[in-house]
Amino acid sequence: MTATSDFRTTPPAPPEPDPKSPKSGQASPGRASGHISEIHGLRGIALALVVAFHLFGNGRVSGGIDVFLVISGFLATRSLVGRAERGRVRLSEHYGRTFARLAAPALLVLAATAVLMVVLVPQTLWAQTTREIVAAATYTLNWELIANQLTYGAAGPSSTPVQHFWSLAVQGQFFLAWPLAILAVALLARAGRRLSSRITLARLLFALTAMAFVVSFAYAVKVSGADQAAAYFNSITRFWEIGAGALTALALRRLSLPESLKPYAAWAGLALVVSCGFVMDGADHFPGPAALWPVAGALLVMIGSTPSPRGPRRLLETRPLRFVADISYELYLWHWPLLIAWLYHSGAERLTVASAAGVLVVSTLLAWATNRLVTRQVQTYVIRPGGPRALVATLAALVLAIGAGWGGLVAIDRAEERAIAAAARLAAADPYETECLGAASLAAATRGEPCRNTDLRGELVPAVAAIGEDDDNRSECWSFEERPVRFSACSNGTLEDYDKRLLMVGDSHAVAPVGALDLIGDRRGWRIDVASRAACHWNARPLGRDVADNRPACAEWNRQLEAYLQAPEQKDLDAIVVTHSARKTTKPLPGETPYESTVEGLVEAWGHRPSTDVPVIALVDNPMFEPDNADYLRTTLGCIQRHSPETAGAACGRPRAEVLVADPHRDAVERDPNAHLVDLTHLFCDAQICPAVVGNVIVYRDGNHITARYARTLAPFLGRELARILG
Repeated sequence: MTATSDFRTTPPAPPEPDPKSPKSGQASPGRASGHISEIHGLRGIALALVVAFHLFGNGRVSGGIDVFLVISGFLATRSLVGRAERGRVRLSEHYGRTFARLAAPALLVLAATAVLMVVLVPQTLWAQTTREIVAAATYTLNWELIANQLTYGAAGPSSTPVQHFWSLAVQGQFFLAWPLAILAVALLARAGRRLSSRITLARLLFALTAMAFVVSFAYAVKVSGADQAAAYFNSITRFWEIGAGALTALALRRLSLPESLKPYAAWAGLALVVSCGFVMDGADHFPGPAALWPVAGALLVMIGSTPSPRGPRRLLETRPLRFVADISYELYLWHWPLLIAWLYHSGAERLTVASAAGVLVVSTLLAWATNRLVTRQVQTYVIRPGGPRALVATLAALVLAIGAGWGGLVAIDRAEERAIAAAARLAAADPYETECLGAASLAAATRGEPCRNTDLRGELVPAVAAIGEDDDNRSECWSFEERPVRFSACSNGTLEDYDKRLLMVGDSHAVAPVGALDLIGDRRGWRIDVASRAACHWNARPLGRDVADNRPACAEWNRQLEAYLQAPEQKDLDAIVVTHSARKTTKPLPGETPYESTVEGLVEAWGHRPSTDVPVIALVDNPMFEPDNADYLRTTLGCIQRHSPETAGAACGRPRAEVLVADPHRDAVERDPNAHLVDLTHLFCDAQICPAVVGNVIVYRDGNHITARYARTLAPFLGRELARILG
């Protein structure tokens, strides 16, 4: 189970219906009781499915969250409308009951998550995690995720342990707004009765909710097509599911299925709920039309509520299912942070069956204890006495939690500032003059020479907290996602009266060493231009399957690159340096492997340079630790955080065979008479492993791009190789 796969599936349990309120509408006491009994059992089944898919099903989205949203709309509407018709909605008591029950266990889990963060999560994610903890406490996490994590370069929603609170945020916003909406509609209905006696609260609310349902559903379809991830978290795109439950609660006041059909409807609904996760993975489809599958299932169970032995009530009232339903909210809260904690602790990418079972057992025990020691005590001593006590206690707890969160953010910011300041001296050191810094230490070890520099003891550069910003790339150095494609090049080193002029081309791996190229150019009197395109490189073949959607843009960038090379002002080029991610290959012809196709495409592209007298210098790609940035943050960077600068290199490194990728440049240079290879692998790896920290410098910024600081320590060695070839 990967951390990224099912952060969107975990559904919070809705609050229980108000035990003090009379049963609303014309439903008989038996029917109302049946609804509560079967909804309770449905909640248990939905939660069991969600946890099972989450822990054992490799992250498939089961539709459980959609079921819970329907249940929330159904119960909240039925309770509030009945009380509003009797003029018995007291907002302070209602909000106190609802949010005291939700907030008490949630705040406990958030506090425990903050402790897990300090112990296990890399420092670079502390600020982000703390912001999300505060957002979770204030029921705004879904908007926090949309605003700050669904963009290029973010660590991604998988990297922190509280993102499952987004669905609780959607429900919390509904629980906050829905009573106000019903009271407003009640006022409109009261005024409308002067015009017609047929205007009632229930009828007017049904009409307005139906319109909101249609608008929300249409918006969900539109946004899902344009930005599925944002649509998944959006409260507006999710309202139609809540509205479906609300409309059903209102309709059941007047309408009912024939008793003979109810058992079949309930069983059909239960089958839809259970089968959804096995038939489809909702991560890429919900809350669009595909979500009608679990939503319809939940509605059919509610509509088919019946005491008949032919229905599923007996199944839904079994003791194990009642136990799961009783602790469903607490189990929802606990199992995700414990899962993330285990992945950080173990460094694994997914759960094994044994570890999933362990997380399930521990989560269940904590959920049971939280239910008995927190939820029930709050119900007995805070909610049941009535009055404003519950609301005051909840607000006070939230204020304390928010204050602690913001205080933690301030402390984290100050700690990061101190760490960055401590690393600044080392970061500014001249790699040509500083012994044992970065690549120089590995070069000395390769020569069998001792390498000690007491000035480096205890220092680590860049600071872990600032590793995401350790990047010398500039916007003019590369083309990213702009449309139409724009070719551009940035100049580095000596810009006037230079002795030689070089051009570096490639993908994001070509801009990672921009700072090193600048140092080389200054030191040797060279001008080194850099032109790159994200997920693209100089090749005559179209890109392979993994980046097929980038093919047209990459082909256009290649056309512009070759036009650039043919321009008269490029005749003074002394060399073209090429590099790109060795994992990115091209589309093979029949009978070719992707590797062979990439080699052929490189050789063909190099043949289009202005003159074969201009040498091509191919730089072998660096080792790559992780294909996914979130995995690197969780595993390697978390390991570095737990070790000293002197021990982190070996402790957090990887075997050479795991991180070295066959580079097509090696074979391509053999096919071009004036092509040369520069291989700096010995400055990334020793005979056995590729360390994560070399000479007190963190090597990788993410899973496969080197830090700007480590790139700069390569400058003396890369410059020497380039000079040897240009000799």
